[in-house]
Amino acid sequence: MSDTADIRLDALLTASAQRHPDRPALVTQGRTWTYAELDTAVEGLAYQLVAVGVEPGDRVGVHAPKGPEAVLGIYAGLRAGAVVAPLDVADPVARTAHMVRGGGISLLLTSDRALAGCRRAAEEASGSPAPAEGTLGHGLNWVRTLPLADRPAPLPAPTDRGGYVLFTSGSTGRPKGVLLSHANVAHFALWAAAELGLRETDRVGSQASLTFDLTTFDLFSTAAAGACAVLMPDVLRAFPRDVVGWLHEQEITAFYAVPSLYQGMLEQGGLAERVPPSLRVAAFAGEPFAPRPLEHCLRLLGDVPFYNLYGPTETNVCTYSRVPADWTADQEATIGRAVDGDVVDVLDEDGAPTDGDGEIHVAGATVFQGYLQDGALTDPTRTVVFRDGVARRAYATGDIGRITADGRVFLRGRRDTQVKRRGHRIDLLDIENAVLALPGVTAAAVVAKDGDHQGEIWAYARTGETAEAVLAGLREALPLRMLPDRVVPTDALPVNARGKVDRRTLATA
Repeated sequence: MSDTADIRLDALLTASAQRHPDRPALVTQGRTWTYAELDTAVEGLAYQLVAVGVEPGDRVGVHAPKGPEAVLGIYAGLRAGAVVAPLDVADPVARTAHMVRGGGISLLLTSDRALAGCRRAAEEASGSPAPAEGTLGHGLNWVRTLPLADRPAPLPAPTDRGGYVLFTSGSTGRPKGVLLSHANVAHFALWAAAELGLRETDRVGSQASLTFDLTTFDLFSTAAAGACAVLMPDVLRAFPRDVVGWLHEQEITAFYAVPSLYQGMLEQGGLAERVPPSLRVAAFAGEPFAPRPLEHCLRLLGDVPFYNLYGPTETNVCTYSRVPADWTADQEATIGRAVDGDVVDVLDEDGAPTDGDGEIHVAGATVFQGYLQDGALTDPTRTVVFRDGVARRAYATGDIGRITADGRVFLRGRRDTQVKRRGHRIDLLDIENAVLALPGVTAAAVVAKDGDHQGEIWAYARTGETAEAVLAGLREALPLRMLPDRVVPTDALPVNARGKVDRRTLATA
């Protein structure tokens, strides 16, 4: 792969617009945008953003439903030189306000129908009415969260010319902003377009929220290849049969989703009876794929390449494996080898490379710049010596694995309180903090259950309130994807020999 250090994400769109202006770039809400139309609209919006005071390195949030306004807002912010953060309009206002404050976001872009909610988030973030707002073209509006004079200083290079922010669940109860440079995302986008063999004639099905790192493939790999991104309506995601029907109707040729969606399509969506004939490449990421459903998917897909892409948000994708078509559930599944430009190793508790189980570390082109918290940038990476003797800036993923002599990595689990749910990374302490913040709750523990309820998240709360009241309070603080499957009011929480809450007992009870 050629050097991606100086490639801008919005330039991927422009390059395709110059190569084939009349080819379809985006299909959403019944309209097809050509590359020329999309790039021209982005250019005009970026000019307007500069006119209202957006400068290189400013943090801009895009608070709009998945659709043309959100895509235009993301690209326009990037072209104006901003650090752009997609935000989910379905998140509670209080949580969105935490992200605005934590990311140092000084301006929000929103659609007409999301404007009222955007104003509320801006007001809660700043503690006062929005200092200014206005309209842009193509159904977009802007809302300031801070006066121009009070916006944070630009972030250090290379993000002083813009970047991309994806928020993840954090153990403090506040989301963490994962700051990626143009080069971080562009490196992945170009690698993925080449590895999966995207073509100008492809129709890439985009099913994930724009706040989820899977959509960096949907938007930017698609643009790099000059293909067409087809946005799936969010409402379909909960109905696997409708997703399968949509894949057929839209003649999707490339699809990237979490394993739980594929499994839903297998079990409730009728995928086994009608595999989309247009599909020619597929991929999954975000969580482990259960062995039996994975084997079933491989049999149905036949000669269609099926990729396992692994990586935390902080590295986007750092390892990959094209799953062999003859793989069976009695074999151990690998998350593959490092993508070009990255180096992956497994280190023991002393920070030395090990052939046994250890923590997966990643260095290279896709590793993020750091976290945005309280408006400031912190870098959790450290310099470690890999088994080839080279010292590198590396990110410790928190995932436990082992690595073979030929570079294949096998995942073993987590070393902290994070779990994956439908591909979203959730820190159980984030939920626990939300429970503890509720009136009347004096103690709490949130666990991922084992046994008959494996995969479920339960919240135990010492409170006089009912489970329904606790859950109602959590709906005001947490997005739907993070709500516990069950709330258990209790008079006391079990403790272990050290006097700490016995989470292991709660998880297995």
